[in-house]
Amino acid sequence: MQRGFTLIEVVLALAIFAVAIGLCMQIATSALKQTRVAAEQTHAALLAQSLLDTSGVGERLQPGRTSGRLDGDYRWELDVSPYEADLQTDSPLTPGMLAVQLYRLELTLSWAVGSKRRDMKFSTLRAMTPDPNVPMSSP
Repeated sequence: MQRGFTLIEVVLALAIFAVAIGLCMQIATSALKQTRVAAEQTHAALLAQSLLDTSGVGERLQPGRTSGRLDGDYRWELDVSPYEADLQTDSPLTPGMLAVQLYRLELTLSWAVGSKRRDMKFSTLRAMTPDPNVPMSSP
């Protein structure tokens, strides 16, 4: 007597196989999407680092806001403002006596992904020697 699979068993096995393949495809698609998003964010971070690294090089930082475009779809906006360091109460320095001027640089980078807009914000401090052409104020 020969025994084989019934039609119901074959159909059930194919259904389970189809569901498993569908789940695997969803997982693979999701992983590819996450990889693309990570690559975009890495590229944006590298562009931001490059922009922040060159800010204040060759010309003095000036408080204010500037903007522009980078590498096609990337738009940037840089806000530069003076930064006052909090001095300890027992510090021999008084405000205004620091050997450097501190500036806070806040960069917003944005780009389009389909119909959506993505934004990333970066912030850093930059130390510069005081401008010799500007008289120091007396405390």
